[in-house]
Amino acid sequence: MWFTIAFSTMVLLNLDPFEATAKLIESGFHVEVCYDNFLVFGGRYVEDALFKKFLDSIQSIRKTYIKSVHMPYDELDADTIPLEHILNRMVKWLRFAHEIGASIAVFHTLKTSSDPLNTNLHFFREIAREAMDRGIRIAVENRLERELFGSKPEDLKNIVESVGEGIGICLDVGHANINKNLDAFLKTLENSIIELHLHDNNGFRDEHKPPFTGSVDWNAVIRLIKRKGDILPVFEIACREPVTGCLSIASRVKQEFEM
Repeated sequence: MWFTIAFSTMVLLNLDPFEATAKLIESGFHVEVCYDNFLVFGGRYVEDALFKKFLDSIQSIRKTYIKSVHMPYDELDADTIPLEHILNRMVKWLRFAHEIGASIAVFHTLKTSSDPLNTNLHFFREIAREAMDRGIRIAVENRLERELFGSKPEDLKNIVESVGEGIGICLDVGHANINKNLDAFLKTLENSIIELHLHDNNGFRDEHKPPFTGSVDWNAVIRLIKRKGDILPVFEIACREPVTGCLSIASRVKQEFEM
């Protein structure tokens, strides 16, 4: 294989984060530990207990297969939650990401109606410093919600250029497909992309389907992967079928991209 690909634990949504990670690694897949698997079991109310379960069992899996962590995307409204509280929670998650061996942490932008650029710049400058201290790179993901800061290429370009060291872009091709700006992201931010979230949809709903089952321009995405040797493609496919069925989907997708 000429590049490393990974699967989000979202492909095993019926399992808790550690169980999904262990099953994927056992099946030979590299992994992004996704917050969705925490949400299914209670989100922030159980995250500390799930951290403990994960860390208590980490020696039983091949830790080097864990490549990234998708950080929480709930409770990011800086108009209603003090920024200090958001930062404290995210630093806790960065500690967890470091302890399980992840080298990338994927973040959504903050929601705010008050000076969204400067609020996000302050947030990501703080987070980037905390992440670099732990050997982790930050990847800011383009938002699905087109009315929010972070959905447009220029939003993320401003963050990356202003923050500088330790930060890049996670291009979610499904979100970009719905917002009709995939080409704009590729042209504007190709050199800043360090991770991809790969999934398909009909161009209107965030369906998290396997590639080639919707309207995403996969030829453009594959060309990007071939050009960039320092990018992490993560298949963010949602599956709630029995484990064997979900793993079959992952195996088929991996084979398609290894050809």
